[in-house]
Amino acid sequence: MITVNGPGELYYWVRTLLNSIIANRVPIQIWIFLTPCQFSTGYEQKVLQEDHIVTKVFLPNETKQICWGKKTLSFPQRGLILFLGGDIFNAVLLKKKSGYPLWVYGSHLRWSKHVDLYLARFLRDYDRYQFPQKKFIGDLLYSYVIQEKSTVEKGEQCFYQGEPRILFLPGSRSFAYEHLIPFYRKIADLLLPIFPKSSFALGFPSYYSEKDVPNDDVNSMRIPFYFGVTSQLMFQSDVAVAVPGSSNLELFYRKKKTLILLPLDFNTKNIPLTGIPEFIGKLPGMGPIMKKKIINSLNKRKKWISLPNILMEREVFPELLGKVMPEEAVHKIVDMIQSPHFNYEIPEKDFPTTAVSVLTHLIQEKIL
Repeated sequence: MITVNGPGELYYWVRTLLNSIIANRVPIQIWIFLTPCQFSTGYEQKVLQEDHIVTKVFLPNETKQICWGKKTLSFPQRGLILFLGGDIFNAVLLKKKSGYPLWVYGSHLRWSKHVDLYLARFLRDYDRYQFPQKKFIGDLLYSYVIQEKSTVEKGEQCFYQGEPRILFLPGSRSFAYEHLIPFYRKIADLLLPIFPKSSFALGFPSYYSEKDVPNDDVNSMRIPFYFGVTSQLMFQSDVAVAVPGSSNLELFYRKKKTLILLPLDFNTKNIPLTGIPEFIGKLPGMGPIMKKKIINSLNKRKKWISLPNILMEREVFPELLGKVMPEEAVHKIVDMIQSPHFNYEIPEKDFPTTAVSVLTHLIQEKIL
């Protein structure tokens, strides 16, 4: 039983694990519990449609009913709950109902008295918690990059005009597209006089299509749109421009020059937060204004906003946040294109490539 919320975890973590289970012919049932969460997009079920190994999928409302006893569910005699995202309290409730052990991966360790094994995604998380039952396995996203290497490298060429090849990634939160896509267009317009032969591409997740993109942008953009080939676009690109998110780590593992943007002068009312700040933002009248101040305050406290920079404790990827002007972004991109010194070593002890094989082996040992 896997609990998960967002499409990023489903795409990078769950599907990577399922591919490994299939390859190792592990004879088990897979039940996916999609949990209610303000960070989900509503496209989570669509990501799972191609995974035939999944026996059952429980939608967020159904998960809620099962967890809170409003709907009964018969559990097999033996099993395991693997928490891969969402509110961990849902996984705790499922443990109480099923009697299965609970393993927690890649998250802050909450409700620790109910956790049977903590699986650390990053070494810093492993070192942070003084918890007796813990194991550092690494990032499933890195395993995904290794797993999909051959498929990505053999993919069709997406950049046609010339070089440099610049990839724009607007992320998975479609509410930001009406602001981000025109912003990316301005950057492209400013880059063309500097690099007349440059190629551009906009990469969207596979669960979106052109109907999810504002019509004005579809009609006016000279940048080709691609859906569901983001990894292929990353491999072929020379420079990527991205917002904070899962894509940052994939770009890091692929050693791509990347600029991270977080323009906060746009509409911030839809940016999801956790706990009290999210509640405050929904208050009528002053709520959205207070939420914007909270978001600005939180980001001023952070030295970096991109996870690769946070993990490496240095600026691997340059960042721009707050009131960002297209000219600033262009200046950074030109510097990256012209700089011959953009490279870094990914320390193997901190970022092992074997996370999925280790996790698959642990599951085999527990279930079989």
